[in-house]
Parts: sequence; structure tokens; C-alpha cells
Amino acid sequence: VGSSSNQRHLAWRAARSTASVVMPAVDEERPSLVDCQDGSPSRAASARCARPCVVVPLMLCAAALGSVVTLRLQKAEVVLTVPMSPYHDRLQSSVHFFPSKASEVLGELSVKEVQEISAWFMLQTGAAPFRAFENVSTWLAGPSAVELLRPPKAETLAYLDGKAPKPPRFARVTVVTNSSVLEFKVGPVDDLSKAKISELVPKGAIPYSKRPGFEETWFIRPIYDAVVTELGASLLVKAFGPIWPQLAGYDPSRGTVSILPRNDPLAPRGTRRVRVKSVVVPPAPSRPDAQWLNPLPLDMEVNITAWNVSEWSINHITFCNQGPFDSPQTLLRAYSRGQLQLCNATFSGGHWDTPQRESPKGTLRNESHHNGVSWGPWTFSVTQRPSTGIAVTDIRFRGERIVYELALMDSQAIYGGALRDQFMYSDSAYTMSQWSTSLEPGVDCPDKATYLSAANWMGPDMSRPPDPRKAHEFWPICVFDWVEDHEIWRHMDAGRSRGYVRKTVVVRSIATVGNYDYIMDLKFREDGEINVETRFAGYPETRFPGKGEEIFSTLVREGVAGIVHTHSVAWKADIEVAGQKNALHVTEVREHESSGLGVNWKADGQEQRFPTKILQHHYVEREGANSTFVADTRVPKAWAIVNRNSSVTSGAWKNPRGYRIELLSFSTAQVHSPEHPFVKAMPWTKYHLAVTKYQDNEYRPSSPYVNFDGLQPLSGPYAQDLDVFLSNNESLMDEDLVAWIGLNKEHIVRQEDIPLVSNFGVSFSLQPWNFFDLNTGSNPPSEL
Repeated sequence: VGSSSNQRHLAWRAARSTASVVMPAVDEERPSLVDCQDGSPSRAASARCARPCVVVPLMLCAAALGSVVTLRLQKAEVVLTVPMSPYHDRLQSSVHFFPSKASEVLGELSVKEVQEISAWFMLQTGAAPFRAFENVSTWLAGPSAVELLRPPKAETLAYLDGKAPKPPRFARVTVVTNSSVLEFKVGPVDDLSKAKISELVPKGAIPYSKRPGFEETWFIRPIYDAVVTELGASLLVKAFGPIWPQLAGYDPSRGTVSILPRNDPLAPRGTRRVRVKSVVVPPAPSRPDAQWLNPLPLDMEVNITAWNVSEWSINHITFCNQGPFDSPQTLLRAYSRGQLQLCNATFSGGHWDTPQRESPKGTLRNESHHNGVSWGPWTFSVTQRPSTGIAVTDIRFRGERIVYELALMDSQAIYGGALRDQFMYSDSAYTMSQWSTSLEPGVDCPDKATYLSAANWMGPDMSRPPDPRKAHEFWPICVFDWVEDHEIWRHMDAGRSRGYVRKTVVVRSIATVGNYDYIMDLKFREDGEINVETRFAGYPETRFPGKGEEIFSTLVREGVAGIVHTHSVAWKADIEVAGQKNALHVTEVREHESSGLGVNWKADGQEQRFPTKILQHHYVEREGANSTFVADTRVPKAWAIVNRNSSVTSGAWKNPRGYRIELLSFSTAQVHSPEHPFVKAMPWTKYHLAVTKYQDNEYRPSSPYVNFDGLQPLSGPYAQDLDVFLSNNESLMDEDLVAWIGLNKEHIVRQEDIPLVSNFGVSFSLQPWNFFDLNTGSNPPSEL
């Protein structure tokens, strides 16, 4: 019998063509492997061993039992090994795809829709697709330049439940003028001949300094080149070698200087400032992205607040961690006076900064344009949003909706350093979708996976002109079923192990944002649990070490410091338990003296009493501080969204049905104080869980405008800000509730993170909480 899964599958099919197979029903007891091996099994065990293999070659019996079978024929012994077990990777997938109603109303805009809407809007308004030239005064901007404007939830649910017609689809279009940022409602998308443009966010609500998008950094390159030319070869080539394309004697075999512009969220209020980091792109055999491991100590800041590029100005130049100098002339004067020291910066790419082995790519993608997914007890719809990434909607278990929306919202990275070296990224403000590329079979996903598409007009090349009219299709999502490496339940009784191996359908999306890759897995398990995991991958961000750098970084190589940073990721879970009238129930485990509480403590009169564990239950009545939580290792809690009027039990044991939000990995708390600009920009990083009442206009916990002008947070009526949502103080009793989940991971760089980190991550789970009367994994669907 062949050892590969494909050979096993072919052998199985060949045997099936010549023999009838009588297999036990799913709920019938499978015989013990001990009972069926050489020896003297009991009569009952013998019957069970024989039953699956009537008129079947020995190979099939072995396959059915997943064991090594030994058969004695006369004096010869034939050992037939069939390494098939409940854990084997099945060649055939049991996942099905279909056109879903949820995709019709909640699925992101298609490539064609993005192209047509952007072209139509530009024709009506005179806007440019992006700021390609300095004189462009109105343009579409940011990763949310053209995205779905999600319809009101009430209308959507009425359509999904067959009670009303399909609501029309509209787009949200984000526009920057030479003085402000605006958002418009455009549509209906289905018939642009009848489309109208209406204002969503008026002029002045979002300052021009917070405009989205990053393509304006193209205009920084000439400014940087002018500084390099002025500093000249006598300084730069002497210090770093002939790696400067702007200067005479350039030798590309030694590497090439490039720049990595970075947003500066700590600029003075009302200021948009870019920090320009110099790096060396090493020559082959290193990969171009190894530039992240080759920092060059020449950095500067550019004030780009004004619309007029001629008003942009260079300041705060540092050279070999000396300065800051307010201009190239000031730096050169210091050099001519002997007040500037050259640093020992050497660049040698090759084996150390580039992985030497990688997995081979698999077969062609199995692609589907149907985003409805059905697997066993689960049905749901999958989409990918251009800014925030993966989203799954209308999630149902055995036909009952339990989640309206489960979606990635944002990711934040905070880096430590000296006053002008610390920095922060909001990854959704860049894009958690469009700088990525299509997933690779056999590397990103199993060969049997099915791939789903999304629209992309920004990447995968970060230098691509972001023109929505030229959106193209790519495949950033894969879906596959998976037999996991452990049981869903297990127990040994009567000297025998019993269990049921866990089966799962996985939705995976991978987003690349500069140096980092984010791997999102949503695992829908056959017992009703949803596991959500975010893993971090890619290159660590580095800088050239200066004096005292070891208090901020791990020095991994001469001239390379791996900076301590926090990864934070936010998810939205709009949970529905038997409808929308839900409540937030909290159970705490606390220590209590063994007295009082109306309990018969069953103690003798003089017996020493020791404290015990007790459960304390309460409902959270309103939004605010009481509806936010940070996990406390000393006071374990169970957070659950429940329906107080629905139960699968009765009498004294009437437990309200619900779903629990549980952290599955250690998650650090926010290190910075609530007043730090990085925290005020993205307040969800303060909480592991926050619960609010659903509002159509509260659709993400931080806005796409937070990367710049961080000392001027958006907090008005148009703000997407979790703390603004919480300040509404709405009732949470028997209301439609949304759970905002935030997970943090401190990354203290280690030597083994070079050249690329070993992927690590954080996860949480949505678990049935008295939702069923029994463990559904004890009697899972027969089709799985």
C-alpha cells in the first residue's frame, strides 16, 4: 500500500470498485485496537472486528481500523501496514461553496464595482484617482477610498430571514481636498444611472493633517535626494561606501541606499510629519526585503502638513546617532569643524539576512467566486475588506444564527526608543489586505484548500499607483477542512481509551504590511466553538544602535538592533443569541471564608475552617468602565453574551443560553498609560474586552486617520473610537450587543528572530455557554 495520502486514496477507490463495504454507523462503537490484533479477542470483540470487513480485502479492514494488521497464512506471515488513522489528511474536502444572501448584502465590493464606482465618481466630481502630481487638489485616498457602505443591520437581517427585499448596496468613498478629508455615500451601486452622492462626513470634521494614504511620500524622495547630494561623497561615501545612487562612484554590487518613510504620530498638534529612515538594499543573493535588517544611520524628518509641496521642509537630521541637525548645512559645518564622528557601519548581505530554504509551492489554486461556505453544522459567508481585512458574516450553527459579524478590525505596533525614535503603526490605516499577494498552495494553505478573492488597487508592490479604476482580483483567503491533532473529548474507562478526534473548517487570510505578515485563522469546530488566532510573521523592525540602545533593543548583530515592540490586534464579534435581545453576564471566581452566605458549611464546632472558592454572578447594565475588562490572573472571569429569556434547561437549573468570550493565550495589558498619544489614538488596546450596544454608525474601534497628527485625536460625532462608543452610556440589558476583543503580545527580539521571526501569536475563542443541553461533540454530524 502506498505511503502517501494520494496513494492511499487511489488504493481505497480501486478496492471499492471490486468489493462492497459494510461500515459501522457513525454512532456505533469502534472496536478497541487491542481487541482486533493478534490474540484471543472476546466473542463480542471478534464480531465487531469482523463486521466492517465483510467481503472486503484485508487492506480495507486495516484501513477501517487504522492499525497494523498481522495475518498468518499457513507458515508465512504477511505484515500489512496501513498508516491511516483518524488524523490522516483526507484528499477530498467536505467544504461546499454557494452563492449566499449574506454575500449579496455584506460582501465587499467586487473588482468591477470598485472600477465602475471610482470612474463614475471621478467623472461627477473631477477628483483624481490618487495624488500623482503636486498640483492635484482633490483625490481618492487611503485603503478605504472605495469600500462597501454596510447597509443598516435591521434591513439586512430582514432580508437574510426572508422578511423583506434585499437592501440596495452603496459605497463609501473617501476624498481628500487641499484642505480637508471627506466621506461620501455613493449609489446605489447596482445602477449607477440612478446613483447619487451624499455627504457622510462633512468638510472640517477630519483635519487635513490626518489625511489617509501614503502615496504623497513619493514627493519626499526628491527632497531626500537633494539632502544626500548636498552632503556629498566626501562625507557619505567615506562613511558608508559607494552605495549612493545619487553620488559619483556608485557601485550596486555593494548594495543600494533606499528609504523607508514612516508616519510620525508624535508630531506637534496640527502637524503632519514623516520620519525618513535610510536602509541598504543588499545585493543578491539577499532578498530585497532584507533591507529591514540593514539600517543605515542617516535619518531625517519632513514636515508635509501643507498641501503645497514647495512648503514642505526638512528638519531634525541625525547622522550616526548624532544631532539633531536642523539642515544639511548645519551637519556639514559640524563635520568640517571635527565635531562629527563617523560610525562603523558595514553592510554584508547573504546567508544571515535571507532564509536559505523554503517549502515548494503546491498545485494550482482551486478558486471559487461563491463566498458562502457550508461544512457540517456550519454555514457562513466570507469577505475581505480593503482596509481592515478578513470578515465572516451571518455565522450559523445547525441553521441558527449565532454571530452576525466576526471581523478583523485593526492591528497596532508600538516601538520603544528615545523621544524621537519611538513610533506607532495602525496597520489598517495602511491596509490589512491590499499590500498582500495571493496565497500560495502548499505553503500558505493545504493543496486541497479553496481560495476566495478580493479587490486590490494598492499592491502587492507598495510603490504601485493606488488607482481604484485599475483594481484587480487577487486571492488572499483560503478555506479548508482539517482533522486536528487532538480529540474533542477523551476518557479512559474499563482499561480502555475512548475519544473523538476533533474536526474543523478553517478560514485563513494573510496580510502583509511592510515588514510584517499577519496570519489570521478562524476555526469553526463541530462542537460549536469558534477559535480565532492571529500570528505574527516577517522581518523584525531594526535600527542602527546608538548610545544606550540596549535599554530599548536586543543587539542581534553589529549595527543591527531589534527594537522591543507590542503587537496588538482587534476583532469585532457581533454575537446573536436567540435573537438580538442579549445581555452581558460576568462570572467571577473568588476566595471566600467558609462561613455565611446562607450555606450549611457542615463543620464541627471546633473545626478549623479554610477559605474556599465561590462563584459570583452579575449582569453589566450599561456601557462604560464597567463594560470593559482586562484579564486578572487573581480573579478569573467568564465573560458571556447571553439571552436571559432563552434556556435549554428548566426549573432550578435554568441557565440562560449564551456564548463566552475566552482568551486562549496570555495577553499582556497595555504598557503605556491611557494618556499616551499611542493609546488615545487606538483606545481598544487598553482592553481585552469591551462591550457596547450595537449602532450602525459604530463600525470600527479606531479610525483610518490615526497614523498622523496623533496629538489631535478624533473624538467628535463622526469618530470611530471605542472610548467614544463607551461614553454613550447606553443600556446593555436585553439589547443588541457587540464585543470588541483586543489582544496584545510583547515582542522582545531574540537572536533567533533573524532573519525572519518564528511565527508566534495570540488567540481567543467564542464558546457555547449553556447554549446546548449537552456537549455536541459527543454526537457530531454524521456527514463529517
